[in-house]
This record gives sequence, C-alpha cells and structure tokens, in this order.
Amino acid sequence: MMKKIFQIKIPHQRNFGLDLLRFIAIFTVLVSHSITVLPEKFYFVHKFITDGVLIFFVLSGFLIGRILIRDFEEKINIRNLIHFWKRRWWRTLPAYFFTIFLILLISFLMQRPVNWGACIKSLFFVQNLFYHTGAFFPESWSLSIEEWFYLSLPVLLFALFRISGKTVRQTVIISFFIILIFSVAIRLYILSHHEIVSLQEWDQRLRSPVVTRLDSILTGVLGAWFFHFKKPLFDKNKNVFFIAGALVFLLNKFYFDYFISFNLYTGVFYFFIMPTSIVLMLPKFYYLKETRLPIFNRLITKGSLISYSMYLLNLTVISTLILQPLQINIWIKFFLFWVMTPLFSILMYKYVELPFMKLRDKK
Repeated sequence: MMKKIFQIKIPHQRNFGLDLLRFIAIFTVLVSHSITVLPEKFYFVHKFITDGVLIFFVLSGFLIGRILIRDFEEKINIRNLIHFWKRRWWRTLPAYFFTIFLILLISFLMQRPVNWGACIKSLFFVQNLFYHTGAFFPESWSLSIEEWFYLSLPVLLFALFRISGKTVRQTVIISFFIILIFSVAIRLYILSHHEIVSLQEWDQRLRSPVVTRLDSILTGVLGAWFFHFKKPLFDKNKNVFFIAGALVFLLNKFYFDYFISFNLYTGVFYFFIMPTSIVLMLPKFYYLKETRLPIFNRLITKGSLISYSMYLLNLTVISTLILQPLQINIWIKFFLFWVMTPLFSILMYKYVELPFMKLRDKK
C-alpha cells in the first residue's frame, strides 16, 4: 500500500537529455539548501556546485519559446494569448498556492509569526519586483521572475507583430533585443546608484529582482529560435557548442567563486553570459539518449518529474519550518532533509500537480 502511494508513472515521449538537465538543476538547488541545516564551515560546498536556478531559467525559456513560436506561427490573436496563459497557470499556480497554504498552516500550528504583508505580495508575485528581501517564501523569487516573463513576453510579441507587421521569426529577435537592452539598462542603473559591497546585497539588488533577470530566461527563448528556424545549425554543431558553452560556464564559475568582485561584469554581463553558456550546451543535452542503466534512467526521469514540487517544498517548508526547530543532531536533520524532500514532493506531484494538469488538459 505504501509503495503504491509513492509510485510515479513515467509519461511517454520524455526527452531524457532535458530531464537530465532539469535533474542537475534541482539537485544543485537541494545541495545548496540542504547545507543550511549544517554549520557555516560546510558552506564551501557552494564552490563545487552550479546555480541550478540558471538552468531552470534557460530550460523554461527554451520550452516556452518553442510553444510560443509554434502557436504564433499558427495564428496570433488574443485568444491564443489567453490560452497560453491558462495552460501555464494551471501548471504552476495550484502547487505554488498549495505551498503557501502549507507555510501558513505549519506556522499556525507551531505558533510562528507570519509576515502577512510579504505573504500577500507572494500571492501576486510582487515580492521581488525591484528588490528581494525573502521575508515570507524566499525561494519563490525565481518563480516570480518566470511568471512575469510568461506574462510579458507574449504581450510584447503580440504588440510588435501587430505594429511592425514583421514575421514571427523577426518579431522574436526584435523582442529578444528589447528585453535584453531593458534588463542590462536596469542593472547598469542599479550598479551606478548603489555601491554593491556584499554577496547578500548583490543577490537582493541584482540577482533576484524581476526587472533585472528577464534576459536570463530570454536566452532560452533564443535557443528555441535557433531550434525552430536554424535547426541544421542547432543539430550539426552540438559538440562544438557544448565544448564552447562548458568552457565559458566553467571560466565564469571559477572567476565568480575565487575572484569575486562586484564590478561591471558580475553586476551586469554575468547574468546574460552564464545562461548563454547553458544555451550553447542545450543541443547536446537535447539529443542525449538514455543510458544502459534502467535504474539511473528512472531516477533521472522521476527526479525531473517531481523537480517543481521539490523546488517549492525543500527550503521554507521542510528545512526552515519542519527541521530547524527540531532539537536533534545536525546530521540527522541533514539526512531527513534528503528523505523528506523527495517523498513529500512525490505526494504533491501526484495529488496536487497531476490532478490540475489533467483538469487543464480536459478543459
């Protein structure tokens, strides 16, 4: 009976390479968050892992970009825009609001104070529009950026298409440069008006606000543009692109981790170049086939399926509200984090995410 509760059916036609990339993203996020239950001396682990959120941003941009390009080539109208938003919101909002409900419920049961102002902001994804404090649901900053991107890009594409009369192919490129210039200009403005002197301030003012990070997801859309309109280039050069992307990625990480300084590069251009390096590696991942190890393949695919639930539950709900108050050995907490996160996430995937996705498809 218990085994059946935690069983996950793997849908057909999964892309193993993209599942692997998504698994890497959520695994690095979990590693980063799991050490929050350990003493500060273990924080050096961050130097050996990547920023999983960047990978999620690029994947989201790539997948959403393909959907938008496909839909807009068929027909661009208000009805298609609303259809696109409905499908995205049926996919992301139910589990997100359920997590907020869990945070409030656990806080009430444990008699913990709730920052209601921050809670209300989180409900409308305005908790980090211009500045990120993380007062209620801190890890939701990245989802807020994605939701605003889902809202703004289709509107921009629709407006440009109607005003300019350009093709979808041209409109996507014009939109790319508009959002890129906007994001870079905002970061330049912030950097010129605020002296960034710490990693926390860099995170609050540059890494986490919505207005500074839209171009990070946009790079994934550029990958979708190449996949759709320049597929031979996307296909034939995947090995060269992968080597170039991996090299840029590793050099950036090495520079940021060991020679960190809050300058023009780390404050402005880093947020576009790092996701671009991931886009360069995308073609290689896209065509990756399953390994000869079925157990490994299932682990990757199932981890990818529950990655959204793990992202929502792992830090505030499991680490902060459930584990931190426990007066037990820190290594037991660490172990419980890695057990509870996937188990709780399987339950949320099966009984929150899946039912709403089925309802979405029915509607």
